[in-house]
This record gives sequence, structure tokens and C-alpha cells, in this order.
Amino acid sequence: MYVKNNLLFDNGGTQIRYEHTDNSWANNNPLYLIIHYTAGISMSGAINHFKTRYQRGNASAHIIVDKDGTVVQMVKFNRKAWHAGISNWGEINGLNHYSIGIELVNAGKLEKTDSGDWINWSGKNISSNEVIIRPHKNDKYQVHYGWQMYTNEQIESLIEVSNALNDRYNFIDILGHDDISPGRKIDPGPAFNMISFRSIVLGR
Repeated sequence: MYVKNNLLFDNGGTQIRYEHTDNSWANNNPLYLIIHYTAGISMSGAINHFKTRYQRGNASAHIIVDKDGTVVQMVKFNRKAWHAGISNWGEINGLNHYSIGIELVNAGKLEKTDSGDWINWSGKNISSNEVIIRPHKNDKYQVHYGWQMYTNEQIESLIEVSNALNDRYNFIDILGHDDISPGRKIDPGPAFNMISFRSIVLGR
């Protein structure tokens, strides 16, 4: 993959599927790559959510990666997407203006019902063979929760997209939403191996 005119293309020169959202504003100066999960279970649900405008706040991301590896772009890379919210890193406040946001379709943190089923925040069932049980790195009590695992296809596509973006923007670093908004956000969570991912993309 590669970036041209703030859009993403595959190696054959075909533009990656683009679903425009009005939930973007102003110019973007991409210094960081920020990884999120959608907390939902489908690509279509994420796209519809990012296309909807809400009275209490809008949301969007530049890229969504589905569990089967499908990639969709929703905001041009020179435009600010609304994915980071109240956030800071180092001396920067408000990472939306200085980052590209990628959302991974993933149910995230899960609860176990009395019957032993795993469900996400909206009550959707997640198969137990898709769940790992770990504490979140920012949880001072280190309580173990269930988290939906990311698929191999998803991670492979994420690496390909991120390599293309890093080739174009030469990121200072790759961060999770839980790094820039600790205490407020917990994605991408302990199911995502940030150390390994960062080293693959940035060569560190």
C-alpha cells in the first residue's frame, strides 16, 4: 500500500474503499499514529457511527480495519478526524490535530454473565474462543477482565496500512488511545501487542 494525495492505495494502484464522513475539520499535521478499537462487532456499524452527527459530540477516524482484514478510509490524512478527544502526550494537548487514527473492529472489554457468556457493552455475545483474560496496563488494581482478541488478518492489514502511512509521514511514535487519554479510554487494550506492533512498523 501507499499514500497519494492524502488517500490510501493498494500496490496495484487501486484506491482503498473510501466512505466519506463530514465528521472532520481543519488541517491535520500527522506526527503520531493512534490505535483504537471500535467497541462494536461490525465494519458497517463503525462506518454508520462515524457518518452520524450527534448533538453531544461527533466521532470519526481516518481508517477502519475489519476482522477479515478489509480496510476502509473515511477521512483524508490531511484532515483532522475526531478520534482522540481530550488527550495529551508530552507537550501536545489535543492529539486529533497531530495524528492519524486507526480503528480496529473489536468488541474490546467484555463482561461475563451469570450463565458464563461473554458480552460487550451493548450486550452482543462474543464466543469464548475469541476471548483472553488479562488486566489493563493502566489499572492500578490489575483486575482481570475479558477482552476480544484481534485476528491475524486484521493485524496483517493494520501493519500494511501503518507501514504505508509511516513511509509517508515518518511518525514520531505509535500510541494507543489508552496512552493519550489514560483513565478515560482503555483501547486498544491488552489484547493488542503494542510493543511488538510498534517495533514492526517503526523498526524499534
